Amino acid sequence: MKNFLAFIFTLLLCSSYAQSGDVKTEIKRIILHDTELSLSDTPGFIIGIIDQDSTYIVDFGSSIKGEEVSIQPEDIYEVGSITKVFTTALVSILVEEGIINYDDKINSFLPIELQNPRMDEVTILNLIHHTSGFPVRPYFFGRKESDPQNPYAYYSKEDFLAFYTQFIPENIGEFNYSHTNYGFLEILLEQATKKPFDRLMQEYIFDPLGLDDSFVFFKETKNEIVSPGYDRAGRSADPWTFASFGASEGVRTNLNNLLRFVKMHMGLIEHPYADILKQNTNADIQTNFNDFIYSGKGWQIIKQKKNYDIITHNGKTSGHHGFIAFVKETKTGVVILSNSSIGTMNLGYLILRMINFNWKRKS
Repeated sequence: MKNFLAFIFTLLLCSSYAQSGDVKTEIKRIILHDTELSLSDTPGFIIGIIDQDSTYIVDFGSSIKGEEVSIQPEDIYEVGSITKVFTTALVSILVEEGIINYDDKINSFLPIELQNPRMDEVTILNLIHHTSGFPVRPYFFGRKESDPQNPYAYYSKEDFLAFYTQFIPENIGEFNYSHTNYGFLEILLEQATKKPFDRLMQEYIFDPLGLDDSFVFFKETKNEIVSPGYDRAGRSADPWTFASFGASEGVRTNLNNLLRFVKMHMGLIEHPYADILKQNTNADIQTNFNDFIYSGKGWQIIKQKKNYDIITHNGKTSGHHGFIAFVKETKTGVVILSNSSIGTMNLGYLILRMINFNWKRKS
């Protein structure tokens, strides 16, 4: 966050950008002066910018092995933990339709032999808010991790339930960011609806919201369309596969779909689900990241004393990185998808500052 104060632009764009080339010029200046990104050494990334009714897309093509490759807004990326905000959107809609409730006890979804009496008071909302007491990943998760570049391929839902029945929580009610929460939420949603998680996402999220290029688990026709990804050493990284944890890390999507998803959360696209999605961005509880970060339903909210709150989430896999940040009040947002696990978060925040004229202040 300190980088936000390092450099103030004198060439801020006042009402709208003349063309995408102007945006790219400004972003290059940010990269040059405010970040340590090297365009010659960094795998490609693509940026989507929302400024009220206008949308701008700028790509910095892949430079892997000296070959410049254009990146398109239709290209499919893994978004890692950004999946969590899709999962909370699904939960919110299931709550709206009366299928589940936020205060449902998680044990109530399981047969008696799989219930854990130590977790009797833990609810769906505890999972969403990371206050269940679960660790980041289940204990002994690594014993099933045959490939560190594909960590969720071999940890089955049966393994997950075996861990759950024996788990002894220590800090129920305290915030602890945990992939386990959303991995377990996937199991409970399947129990509640008697449908597989990928079908639930298709039926309640992707199809109704018009996210036609989004999916969770690989389908035969989509196995080869994920954009190439590279690890920190510049080596090719295969897409992840999942035996569990799809609700935590499993969504694949593209820039166009993410921009549409963010616009719905800001109320820029009219839709029957728009109000439900916007409610997920309210700051519900303070997290332990620091004194200024709060948890919404899936989203993380950076609270600012003199400026509007920033709604954000990021995620990465072995070969991709995704970033989202937006300001509801000014209807501005930034989405970045990268062909590398190396993050572009600082760049995203700086672009968001730029399009908010060094932050539009509260009146």
